Amino acid sequence: MNTKNISNTVVNLFLIPLLIISICGSISLLPLLIQLVPNKVIIIFVILLMLAYLGHFWATVKYTFIKVLNKIKKILVIVFIFATLIWQTLLIRALSGEFGWDPRFFVEYIYRISSNISDDKIYFSLYPNNFMLLVIEKVFQVIFNIKTPDGLILGLNILNVVIIDISALLLFLSIKKLFNRRTAWFTTFLYWILYMIWPFAVIPYSDNWSILVGTLFLFIYSKNQNFKNLFLNFCFGIITAFALLMKPSTVISIIAIVIIKTIFCLQQNQKIKIKRIIEIAVSLGLGFIILYSPVKSYQQHNHIANIESSRKMPLTHFIAMGMSGGGGYNASDVTKNIEIRSPRKRNNYNIKLIRERLSKMGFGGYLKFLVQKQINNTADGSFGWAAEGNYLYAPFGRHLNRIEKHIRTLFMNKDVNQGYLIADANMGGYKFFPQIIWVVALVFMLFATIGDSGETLQFLKYTIVGGFVFLLLFEGGRSRYLIQFLPYLFTLSGLGIDKFISKYKNEKVSIS
Repeated sequence: MNTKNISNTVVNLFLIPLLIISICGSISLLPLLIQLVPNKVIIIFVILLMLAYLGHFWATVKYTFIKVLNKIKKILVIVFIFATLIWQTLLIRALSGEFGWDPRFFVEYIYRISSNISDDKIYFSLYPNNFMLLVIEKVFQVIFNIKTPDGLILGLNILNVVIIDISALLLFLSIKKLFNRRTAWFTTFLYWILYMIWPFAVIPYSDNWSILVGTLFLFIYSKNQNFKNLFLNFCFGIITAFALLMKPSTVISIIAIVIIKTIFCLQQNQKIKIKRIIEIAVSLGLGFIILYSPVKSYQQHNHIANIESSRKMPLTHFIAMGMSGGGGYNASDVTKNIEIRSPRKRNNYNIKLIRERLSKMGFGGYLKFLVQKQINNTADGSFGWAAEGNYLYAPFGRHLNRIEKHIRTLFMNKDVNQGYLIADANMGGYKFFPQIIWVVALVFMLFATIGDSGETLQFLKYTIVGGFVFLLLFEGGRSRYLIQFLPYLFTLSGLGIDKFISKYKNEKVSIS
């Protein structure tokens, strides 16, 4: 029995339809978005496309040009890196400001802004999974002795840039080791053009940390695929604990690794050595415990936020909420769960809600709902920029240079009711460009999926399917939740581009 091929067929049975739905949903957004693009930008875009085509044609017939590029490519990479850092700095200066929802609570708890947290003093009781991020931000504030909330926000945004950029390096090194250099370049380029140069750094929340977690998983896995290095196993355990404390859904990749390792051991008829399993379990477990236990202990005896474990939102709440409206946040569900003090009654209420919503939709209606929710979860190439009320508003900076003023105009507009600047979901009409790149990226993910069944490729597939299914079953409804799975998505797309080029050039394709 070929368990490897059976496994590949099973995962493709889920992944291919989900990707096709995402592609269709992403394409459907393009007609509206292109109407919002400024006319002069469309002309520039067409000219750039023509120049790119001419450049490609010229490069294929003028080998001297390619030789020159090869000689100066290191200089170009250095210039590219510095230009990116300067751009990210300008983004922080131009856009750092106030924000609402969950990220705001952390700042308010750290500075004990009682007038704001009095009504939401049970926030960390409801969502204790966010406590790790609160601790990190508090430690950051203490180490750098940051006196004001505005100063802390600016500092955390700088930390965001560090996290985002380190993730890019780890992603490149990981994919180069797991696959090849060309795939690594394509993967990192997608990360750069769809995430690094957009202003996700100006919202200090767990999204950027989840990308770091994903790239760390890939990096350690690339160095230790067979888990023979006990020290790296120990490090892997620490990162797993950090992932579970920071954003629990990121450990889906660990589940994927366990599934793939089991399948490929069966495929190769490898004898399971009890001693080896114990060594792996102990080294991983020690790493996990050394971080997880102290943080959970401190969570119950901390001086930042009082946490009542009985008030924690149950998993059934997020399932029920994920079955309402567009599959996202439901204020009435949250309010009702807060009102029910008993954990047992709260859980029973949500189970009843799930049954009622399933019954109302019926099997066919629920499938139709899931199709639409997959589109809601994955179609937006801006990954939910400004999709939530009070996402970002009232930027701090007053003395800006010309470029920074243009950045602020690009990503923010004035709210006529509130009288201050708020984040613009349409990105000044430029949202079309990340959207069309995201469509292309999704197409290449599909291309990479078809026909190959290597171990590492299946690991990516299982992780992505796990991520998609998680967002379909629990609270989702917008593509911001997809950020935590971007390292795996971009890698699959990078593989698709490399595979396409290899076929175009009649090269031998090998995807492990």
